[in-house]
Order: sequence, then structure tokens, then C-alpha cells
Amino acid sequence: MSFEDEFDEDLVDEEPVRSKTPATKTPSAGKKLTLYFMSTIGPGEKKEKLTVNDDSRIKEIKQTLGNLFGLNPNDFHISSGGVTMDDEDQLKDYSVRNGDDILLIPASTAG
Repeated sequence: MSFEDEFDEDLVDEEPVRSKTPATKTPSAGKKLTLYFMSTIGPGEKKEKLTVNDDSRIKEIKQTLGNLFGLNPNDFHISSGGVTMDDEDQLKDYSVRNGDDILLIPASTAG
């Protein structure tokens, strides 16, 4: 018996292997701001420093904050200067400056 006889089956063409490397992200044109996000949700106050682009959408920032604080982005809003930020707005739509504190507030108490 030869080696070829043992593996006489037809091989099925499979899909080509796709790269798992993410596509490169184009740099955004927004201005970078370093902000301090403070969670008032749950026991104790937690604060995280985050650098974000001012052209980022609020919903994108909330997704990142949800990961940092272990929260569902639908369960909280972010607020600055007493103004609750809308998910579809960009950060630059609000009067936020470098070094500002931004609050995470429960969705049930946001106005």
C-alpha cells in the first residue's frame, strides 16, 4: 500500500482564510480632551481618567465607560454642568473643557 492510496479522498475547497487583524482606523479630526468620569452609581464613588476626541458621539463614550465601570450603557447617562448629554450628540456639542469632571448618573434619575 502506498501513501497516496491511504488518502485517496477528494478534498473540498474551503473558503480562504481571512485575517483577524482589524482594519486600520482612520484618525479622527477632533480635538483630544482628558476628562474625569465619576460614577455615582452603586456603593462608593468611582473616578476614571479618560482621553477622548471631542467629535466622539456620546453613545460611543458611554460604551467605553460601561466597560470601565462594569455598567450597561443603557442604565446611565452622562452629565456635565447639570446638562444630560444626548446619545446622538457629539462631545463638542457641550461646553466641556480639558480636565472637566463628568458625572455618570442612573438613567432613572436623569432629566
